[in-house]
Amino acid sequence: MTRKTPTRPYHHGDLKRALLEASLELIREEGVDALTVAEVGRRVGVSSAAPYKHFADRQALLGALAKEGNRRLGEAMVAATQGSTDPHEAFRLSGVAYIRWAAENPALYRIATDPAHVDYTATSHDVDAPEALKGSMETFWPELAALVRSGAALPASHPLVQQLQGRALAQGMASLFVSGVFASLGITTADAERIARAVTGEDVPATPRRSHPPPRRGSSAT
Repeated sequence: MTRKTPTRPYHHGDLKRALLEASLELIREEGVDALTVAEVGRRVGVSSAAPYKHFADRQALLGALAKEGNRRLGEAMVAATQGSTDPHEAFRLSGVAYIRWAAENPALYRIATDPAHVDYTATSHDVDAPEALKGSMETFWPELAALVRSGAALPASHPLVQQLQGRALAQGMASLFVSGVFASLGITTADAERIARAVTGEDVPATPRRSHPPPRRGSSAT
């Protein structure tokens, strides 16, 4: 594999941000396994010691990427709900955005949803949830855990159970894109929007049929 030379040598400014952007570029091109603090520093064009002032090790870098990924995912979900005052419709639109974002950012999605890098007990986020999504983006996981651990009844109509149903659907669909299952069937990232809208309850009209055959068995997402 040919090693890339730094395309934007770092001189002054926000080194931490530059390192994160280089990390995102690296995982898009070569996958998460290729990520190292040293390689990211080399891409930015700084000394071998400089990146470690911001990220003590690979785990710290992955944690920062998880936070960045969740920030970007949250922003995509919030943007999708702008103008919606109906909580149910807002939740559906946020689910569509979730699936689409995961399909378009598979490597970062894996990091952003990995419990090794994400504290699911936290109730604070970098993205302010709009009023229509309050309670679904901010405190859902801790509240759900408390409900289940309490041994209380779990009626299908309970708001937390309904939210879990929607989240399970969105994460399941996202996983089908990220794992490469859909890619092996010739279903591409370009199809994510249509599929997401359909599984969240919208009747999606037909589109022109694609002529290219599905990829060979063994195809997977990066």
